[in-house]
Amino acid sequence: MLAPTCLLLSLPAAASALQSGKRVALVTGANKGIGKEIARTLGALPDHTVVLGCRDETLGAAAASELRAAGCDCAVCRLDLCDAASITAAREFIEETFGRLDVLVNNAAICFNDSTLYGKVAHTPFRQQAEITIRTNYYGTLAVTQAMLPLLRASEASPRIVNVASAAGRLRGASVIQDAFTAYDLDVAGLSSLMDSFVADVEGGVHADKGWPNTCYGVSKMGMIALTRIIAVEEPKLMVNSADPGFCATDQNMNQGHISAAQGAVTPALLAHASFEEGHVSGLHFYLGRQIDWSYLTNDRMAIKGVRIAGS
Repeated sequence: MLAPTCLLLSLPAAASALQSGKRVALVTGANKGIGKEIARTLGALPDHTVVLGCRDETLGAAAASELRAAGCDCAVCRLDLCDAASITAAREFIEETFGRLDVLVNNAAICFNDSTLYGKVAHTPFRQQAEITIRTNYYGTLAVTQAMLPLLRASEASPRIVNVASAAGRLRGASVIQDAFTAYDLDVAGLSSLMDSFVADVEGGVHADKGWPNTCYGVSKMGMIALTRIIAVEEPKLMVNSADPGFCATDQNMNQGHISAAQGAVTPALLAHASFEEGHVSGLHFYLGRQIDWSYLTNDRMAIKGVRIAGS
């Protein structure tokens, strides 16, 4: 059964998409910041309908109203990376309403820039930050992706996954860590084992000794970029890429970034809808509209160099 909030807020967009054959895009974490700006960009395109996946239904409804007032074709649905039932409900809503999904933008994430998420939670020691960060950013993104894959496979309109990463996710740590994350045969099970090892090592106070970088958020984004590469190989019909939006001024960093959320949304939004001279491009990492190296290592399975998104 459709979640009541999804159905109530999404009928106009659903009718529009069904009547016109518009591409359907889901953007997670879309009620504010970079996610809302990605949704604004895609929703303003004449051939797109955007579903705003939001943890807070009230904030999601407000964001959808704002975007509709600006001329965007959008819907909204509750989606919490740490709530499996909400992910299932979101998938069912999209399937029953649209019958497919053409674009998934995995944007939602948390980041302990300080130990209280800037006053939103109680003081959280570093040893306690790893589990919630990895559970939300890595496992939550993985769960959403796996739930939406059948709907993306049903698309005939250049289906895509865009993972919003970060410069913090640039490959780092001891060589043994970097080698593990870039192993040619790394699969989802192996990557998940690596993420679990990081959490265990942080909680055990030995992560530095094991060669891990001293950042929970960074490791979660390393995991997201590695997952991008894995899914790109496993799903050759899809275009699966990641993007570093840059250091944007958002709630996540108390607006300390030096570029706007709208500027940060440009590359992820282009990856969601624009074309490439090379045609089908997948498994790459982008910044400012161009492919960049994730690491200095040379065993990149998807080593297409110099790729640039049209319009960037």
